[in-house]
Amino acid sequence: MNVIDIFHAPRGFVFQDFETRGIVTDHGEVTLRYPVLTAEIIRDLCGTVRRNRLQALSAYSVERIVDVIGKAVELWTDPDYEERLLAESLIPAITGYDATMTRIELKRYMRMFRRRELLRFLDDELSSPRMLDEYRPNKSGGYTRLYGPDLTFHVFSSNVPGIPVWSMTMSLLTKSAIIGKSSFDEPLMPVLFARSLAQIDPDLADALAVVPWHGGTVELEDMAIGEANAVIAYGSSHTTEAIRPRVGTGKPFLSYGARIGFSLIGREALRADTHVQTVHRMAVDVATYDQQSCLAPQTIFVERGGAISPAQTAELLARELDSQQRKYPRSVPSDEESLAIRRARSETEMKALFMAAPAPGGSAAQNDPQAPFVIESPQGTNWTVLYFPNTDSLTSLATPLNRTINLVAVDQLEDALPALKPYRAWLQTCAIAASSSRLFTLAQHVGEYGIDRICPIGEMNRAKSGWHHDGGFNILDLVRAVDIERNTDRYSDTFDIDYE
Repeated sequence: MNVIDIFHAPRGFVFQDFETRGIVTDHGEVTLRYPVLTAEIIRDLCGTVRRNRLQALSAYSVERIVDVIGKAVELWTDPDYEERLLAESLIPAITGYDATMTRIELKRYMRMFRRRELLRFLDDELSSPRMLDEYRPNKSGGYTRLYGPDLTFHVFSSNVPGIPVWSMTMSLLTKSAIIGKSSFDEPLMPVLFARSLAQIDPDLADALAVVPWHGGTVELEDMAIGEANAVIAYGSSHTTEAIRPRVGTGKPFLSYGARIGFSLIGREALRADTHVQTVHRMAVDVATYDQQSCLAPQTIFVERGGAISPAQTAELLARELDSQQRKYPRSVPSDEESLAIRRARSETEMKALFMAAPAPGGSAAQNDPQAPFVIESPQGTNWTVLYFPNTDSLTSLATPLNRTINLVAVDQLEDALPALKPYRAWLQTCAIAASSSRLFTLAQHVGEYGIDRICPIGEMNRAKSGWHHDGGFNILDLVRAVDIERNTDRYSDTFDIDYE
């Protein structure tokens, strides 16, 4: 039986006791091994990675760090790379996500961290990336140096494989040591990434530690929070808000909780020559990782006036979701999740009883029905389309996820805006399928409602390098700037022995 360690620690750091759990893969049973942790062990881990950072990582140039990460990521472009094969085999078995979908999405995701992408990202966020290395001239006539945390505590989520790679990369670019808490629901990807870094630069990887423990283990979390100079937390809103009050005043705390994505589909995207591809892209956004990503759509607003009506679009979307189900089967939801989906279906059907019934005969999507309707998967809760004839009939912008999508008909895309207002604090990604003549006007409007990202449909789950996560900055929100004010250097010149 294969034994896989789902932790990473610096060289020389020894754990005394371990526990295991078994999973079944297509290639047989695998045992996952992880250390038994105490607050004292977490304290020692924090101290070790902090010391290792001081001996190596803190002296690296940001260019060198980019090179190391870039070379580690290039390893993942080889289909036969050992760590990639492990990810492609074990992550579907652990998470329940379809293996083919996981392979495709991980391959695309890891390419975001190639050297050229990291350089583009740094140049986008920092006026001079070398400010992370030394004092550089600033626009006010002085000099500025950016200092990252000595140690950052990361709370990784399990909903989307690969997200920890983003978080770890941002910290490494600030020259911060890392103590990462992984989730038992997906403990593998941050560990495999750390191993890849170790293959390229063992000294850099010695500034990292990734260990799993159960969320809510207060004594371990409080030790890590207390030792760290910054905290980054991913997860449900409950998870992130439980951590927030325990982070000391003045200590950077970046939290990424639950969010709602939505799409705006213009009539020009539903022409006779465009609607097939448009609907396919809509389905891809819904099916990818079963909407578990905070980037995924939960509501789609469809404009009337295209070659097909919004109700017909709902029917075509249902067919595409059925195709996605056959190609990339959905993971098995919990009983609670299944119940939530059935409840959403029932509530929509009940609402239809109090409104005008759909036109009789043929498909439910004929003409332009003035009542909601539900199109559901033939088996169980594999996918669900909830149709609403206007924003007033929409029950909620959010859905139970797991390939459950609202589709709302609007006369004009701008009619969707009032429905966004109550959810301002939760909005994140907006996908737009409309002509370029309308793109920036729509972007101006939706940008006022709290979103932080606009993208094409079909790419909602694939944020690009340089994206401002939740509207903030990836590096600037972690670093501390120190300025040497204008004329300070000239004043220092006066102490030169030959100054005149």
